Amino acid sequence: MTIYILVLCLVQGISEFLPISSSAHLALLGYFFKESTTSLEWEVALHLGTLLSVILYFWRDLWEMTKSFVSWICSPMNTAYQKDIHLRQTWYLILATIPAVVVGYMVKKIGVESSSKIIGVMAIVFGILLYLVDHFQKKTDENLSYAKAFAIGCAQAFAFIPGVSRSGSCITAARAFGLGRVEATRFAFLLSIPTVIGAVSLTTYDAIKQGIVLEWASLSMAIILTAIIGLAVIHGILKFLEKYSFSIFMVYRVLLGALILFFA
Repeated sequence: MTIYILVLCLVQGISEFLPISSSAHLALLGYFFKESTTSLEWEVALHLGTLLSVILYFWRDLWEMTKSFVSWICSPMNTAYQKDIHLRQTWYLILATIPAVVVGYMVKKIGVESSSKIIGVMAIVFGILLYLVDHFQKKTDENLSYAKAFAIGCAQAFAFIPGVSRSGSCITAARAFGLGRVEATRFAFLLSIPTVIGAVSLTTYDAIKQGIVLEWASLSMAIILTAIIGLAVIHGILKFLEKYSFSIFMVYRVLLGALILFFA
C-alpha cells in the first residue's frame, strides 16, 4: 500500500460523511500526487470501507428496519404497520434512492463532464447554499414524509456533478424541509447505504470485466482503515451538530473551491 493510497483512505473516510465533497478532495490529491485517476479496485475498497462504517454505526436502526420490513412483507394487510416508524423509515430510504438510481443509470450511459473548474465552482456554490439554508431555517420538524424523502433523494442526485457532495446535498434539502441538523445528517448517512452499494456493485463489475487482479491483503487493509476513520467521523459530526451549525463547512468549502480553481 503506497502513501497515496493511505492518504486516499484518510480523505475518503473523512470527506464521504462531511458535507465537503469527496470528489473535490480527490481532485486536489490527484494534482499533488500527479495521479489523474484512482484504479477501480481501490475505488471499490474505499467505498466498501465507508459502507462498512455506516452499517456498523447504525446497525441497530438497520436491524429494526429489516425486521419491520420483513414482517410487513409477511403480512402486508396488517394496519398496525401504519404506525411503525421503522417501516416508514425503510420506505423513506427506498423512495429517496430511486432518483439516484435513475440519474446514475443515465450518467453511466452518457457520462458526465468533469474538470477542476467545475469541481471548484460546485464546492463553493453548494457550500454557500448549505450555509444559507441552515442559517435561515428557523423552524424544526423532525418528521419526514414520503414526499420530503423523495425530494431529498432528488437533491442527492445532484451529487453526480463533481464537487457537489452527496451528504451535503442531502443535508441541504433535509434542512430546507425543516429537519434538525442531527436528524438531517443521520438520514443522509443512512441514505448513503443503498447509494454506495450501487456504486460498489457497478465498479466491481467494471473491474471484473477488465480482468483486474485484486491484491486482497492490501485491499482489506484499506477497507478496514477507511471504515475506522469513517466510524470516528460519523460519531464526531453527529456530536458536533448537537451544539454547532454548518458554518465551518461553508468556510472550508469556499476555501477549498478557491484553492482548486487557483490550481486549475
